[in-house]
Amino acid sequence: MKPLTLLGILAVIFTACFVGYIFTADTLFAEKEEDYRVGLVMELESGFDPFTLQIAEGVYLLSKEKGVVTESHIEDSVEKVWGATESLIHEYDADIIVTGGFYTVTQMTSSALANPMEKYLMVDTAYAAGEQPDNLANIVFRSNEPSYAAGYAAGMLTETRVIGFMGGVHTDIVEGFYHGFAAGIERAEKERGVQIELLADYTGSFTDAALGYESAMQMYDAGADIVYQVAGTSGTGAIRAADETGNYVIGVDVDQSYLAPDAVLFSVVKHIPQAIRDTVLLYKEGEDFSGQTISLGYAEGDYVGLVGYMKEVVPKELISAIADIERDIADGTIIVPEK
Repeated sequence: MKPLTLLGILAVIFTACFVGYIFTADTLFAEKEEDYRVGLVMELESGFDPFTLQIAEGVYLLSKEKGVVTESHIEDSVEKVWGATESLIHEYDADIIVTGGFYTVTQMTSSALANPMEKYLMVDTAYAAGEQPDNLANIVFRSNEPSYAAGYAAGMLTETRVIGFMGGVHTDIVEGFYHGFAAGIERAEKERGVQIELLADYTGSFTDAALGYESAMQMYDAGADIVYQVAGTSGTGAIRAADETGNYVIGVDVDQSYLAPDAVLFSVVKHIPQAIRDTVLLYKEGEDFSGQTISLGYAEGDYVGLVGYMKEVVPKELISAIADIERDIADGTIIVPEK
């Protein structure tokens, strides 16, 4: 056998590379996948409450996903939301813009109408018929469902047979919490064979802890031993009132037991970060929910529920009964009223 010349060696290397190239051509010639660009717009004028924190966390989860990049604009006033959104559209070239919160609805709805080719994702907003833009999807949690479980638990635990409900701004979303809670209390009344009085008050604000404190104190003074607060930052005032008076409170949106471990019975939560992540990833894969309301409750999976039980106050038997109720809601055995 003749020894290979330098030219021959190069020919062998070239042939090997060429053969390898043929076998990997699909990969080598495949178009590089463009990153899916997610923009977040939030405002801090009203403060970071548990609800808005979860929206920000949802976009943070997306930033960890392969092929997704995110850009967040956290503004110090509602007036700056419009400009931040325009920046995400024209400078960042966002594929979808995520937002939520009572105080951003008007700005973001107007932006969606003014930019019909862009896609928007709102969280927990109540649109009247015909008012939701065609390019905006709206994730809505059936909060009446876990509120039913919370009402049942409160009804079984109350010793004074007086329970309070404290809302923030009087909206359809908050009303859903109230009606589910009231229906759960009625179930407990029937099981216990007693009458339970339900007090209700609205602070008119999601951002005033002093008003929340005053509202809750009035209900505790009227005999309530448990208050369910659905009032954003205002609700932290109710938690303080419960802690000071030795009564109980039900948290909302996230596990709020850390605020007052001896006062928060449990919290009614919406798993907003997971819902945002799941929905945006479906958009990335080609799904389009524009103009739709995405309704999430027990039937759709782990998107709502009760967490952070005060174990020394809520017995195991009651926790088990609550789990049965949650399963019955999920499979349609129990239909929870929304209003």
